[in-house]
Parts: sequence; structure tokens; C-alpha cells
Amino acid sequence: MTKLCICQICTCGKHRCPHRPYGIIGKGDQPCAVTEYRSEFIPREGGVRESYKPDYKIQASTVPLDDETTHKHDFIRYALDKQRSYKPEEVYTPHGEFDSLTSYNKEYTPKDGERARPIRHDAQRKISAPFEGDPTYRTDYRKWETGRTEPIRHDAGYVPPSDPFRGESTYTTDYLKHQGAMRQPIRPDQSVLQSKDPFDDRTGYRTDYISHPQQERFQRAKEQYIPNQVALDSLTTHRRDFTPKDADRTRSMKPDLQGFRSNAPFDDATTNKTDYKPWEVQPIQTHRPDQYRANPGEMDLNTIYNSEFTPKPLSKVTAMRPVERHGTDAKFDGNTTYLGDYRKWPGERPPAIRSQAGYEPPSMPFEGLSTYKGHYIPHDAGPQRSFKPDSTAYRSTVPFDDATMYRTEYTPKEIQPCPATFLDTPRSGFVLHHVEPTGHKFYQPQHELLQTQYQQQQQYPIAV
Repeated sequence: MTKLCICQICTCGKHRCPHRPYGIIGKGDQPCAVTEYRSEFIPREGGVRESYKPDYKIQASTVPLDDETTHKHDFIRYALDKQRSYKPEEVYTPHGEFDSLTSYNKEYTPKDGERARPIRHDAQRKISAPFEGDPTYRTDYRKWETGRTEPIRHDAGYVPPSDPFRGESTYTTDYLKHQGAMRQPIRPDQSVLQSKDPFDDRTGYRTDYISHPQQERFQRAKEQYIPNQVALDSLTTHRRDFTPKDADRTRSMKPDLQGFRSNAPFDDATTNKTDYKPWEVQPIQTHRPDQYRANPGEMDLNTIYNSEFTPKPLSKVTAMRPVERHGTDAKFDGNTTYLGDYRKWPGERPPAIRSQAGYEPPSMPFEGLSTYKGHYIPHDAGPQRSFKPDSTAYRSTVPFDDATMYRTEYTPKEIQPCPATFLDTPRSGFVLHHVEPTGHKFYQPQHELLQTQYQQQQQYPIAV
């Protein structure tokens, strides 16, 4: 069933749907201009909203500038004394001799030992007598007489088994699942490493170290703090200049949270509820494969290889060995075709070609006439004619033949009016099908409507 809008029916480009006022011919897939927001939310009359931005005014003062700064007022100049020199603390050096005997010097004493001798092997002894004996290779690996390996051929064809196929593989029948116990950890027993003897914590440091009394460290006496007797002037620039002012509370710039309210009931009729209707869903039918059926009759297992390639009597292939060459005691003949045919002929260098006599200048005086002047004689010629066409156009007395191909071939046709012009009239070929809630109209061709009615009459005839 075909449902068309006025934009799709129009062929002249002048009729457009109010829902698509900017549509173009042939581009009916553009979005509809009428939306729920434009139809439901009607603009209300209202004035210009007042700005909450405060007025910008410059706060000017006529009081003269006071150049007395905080630095000039608070920081008073005091007399400075000479800085005392700082002497570092004296390093305390204990008296007596230092006992440098450690456990290393006590336990590891120098020992007397001989120098290690280099290990040298005796030289290999050579035996002058020849070796007599058979190696393991000759005694164990003997040469056996072997014949040609015969090809493996099946004498009879394939015989299918008579037992029915059970569907069990060799892996399933041979490899059975056994219940095994839990694997024991490979971690060694920690009880072996434990000892019942008390821990011996007597080290060389504890036994050999002797604690000596240490004198007290020299401490310098701290200077006692003497507070200032002058009272502190706590008047700052901030307290003096920024005095409290009487001012009202700043008004809030936040707008009121009172939106537009309506007492009309909410229309919950959405496009999803009106257009998308629930349809009955049938369960998915699974495809069952066809049951296997064996072909009747016996299978001919006789192949072309078994029928054509039969065993043939063959003889052993003789080895292809090259013919051995025997040495010749005759004298070498060095005469070749080149030495016999191409003989050396006596030849000398050709003499240079030189003139018999020297240059002799002519005895006649030079006339000064060249070949160009003697052969090419100048001739008198007029100015060259211009090949530029005349400015006068070609004129003919024959009447103009205006019989063009367009006038002879293209005959005037009758212009069909736009079908959108006759909508909602008796001459229209389209019938109104339905109107959407948004006001969008859809039309159906009249011949499809008549065809649908005719099919319904044929399917459900009226009883007379």
C-alpha cells in the first residue's frame, strides 16, 4: 500500500507540505517541521526581562593622597651593634691508647704454606708397532645380503565390518578415567631444620668490646630572652583606612524558582503508544537435520589403481657408471686447425700519404667576388600582399532557412497539470488515507483503493 504526502505528489515544485515548508522536489526524507514542542508549548506575551547586573559606578574621593606608608610608620630605625664572631665547639679528644685488636686479627693469623706446584701430565707414549685388531664397527655391523623391497598391495577389496557402529572412538574405549588421590606437596619438612638447643647469641663484638666511660659534652650557656619594654603599636593600615560602614544586606541575584504551571491534564499519548502496536510473536522453529539413510546395494571398492596397476616382472636396474679412461704413451700432437690454416704473412706499415709538392700561391690578383655574389643575382620585387581577411561580411540574397531539427523533430506536447492541484476535488486521482494527530495528511492512489475493494469483494462475496 502506497501512502504519499503532498510533497511527494507534487511535480511542479509549488505545492509543499506545511510540515516541510523548505523541502525540495525529490528529497522527501527531510525531518518534519511540526514538532510536539511547537504544537504544545505556545509562546506567551511577556516583556523584556530586567537585568540583575549591578550598576557600575566609579567611587571617587576628594581626600588628598597620604604618602605615609606602613613601612614608614611601623618600621623604626634602631642602632645596630657589631656582630659577634661565632666560634665552633672544641673537639673532645679522649686520652689513652686505642685498642685496635679485633676478632678478625685475633682469629685469622698468618700461616706458613708452600707454593702450589703446577699439575703436569706425562707425555703421550707412542708405540712404533702397527695396530692389530678389529674395531667394533666391523665386528658388530656386518654386511647383509638384501633384496629389493616388494610393493605392498592389497589382494582383496575393502570388506566393511558387520557390527553396527556404536559411535565410540579409540580414545574413549582405551583411555579410561581413573580417580587419583590428591597430589602431595613437594615442599620439604620444616621440622628437620628446627633445633632444640638454645640460640647462642654470643658474638665477637659482645665478648671483645670493652665499654669505656665517656666524659660529658661541653655545652654552651644559652642567652636569656629579654622582652622589649616599648609597647607594640598594633594600628595597621588596614584598621586605619578600612573602617566599618553602615550598609544594607546584598540583595540576591538568583531568579525565582516559580515556573509556568497549568491546570490542564497531561496528555500522555506519545508516538510510541499510537503507532507501535503489540503484535503476536510465534516461537522460533528450530531446524531439524534429515535422518541419515544408507544407499541400497553394495559398494564397488575396486579402484582404477587395483585394476590397472598389476604387478609386473622386472629385472634389476644396472648401475650407470662412466667408462674408465686409460693413459696413452704416444707423443702429444700440438698441430691445430688454427696453426695450419692461419699462417703469418709478412706485412709492413703502410706509408703516410703526403703531397708531392708544397703549396704554391696563385699569381693572379684577388677579385673579391664570392660564389654567393656571382650566382645569386638580386631581382626586383613588389611589396608582399596582406592575407588579412576583409572586414565586410558575406551577404546572400537567398531567404533564411529557419527549419531546424528542433522544429521538425520536437513537436509540441500537452503539458500535464500538477496532480497536487486537484487534491480534495472530484478530478483528483488520490484519496485521503489518514491524518496524523500532528496534522500531517497522507494520500493513497485511487486505483490501489479500487483494486483493494475488488479483492475484498472476490474474497467475501455478498449473498443475494
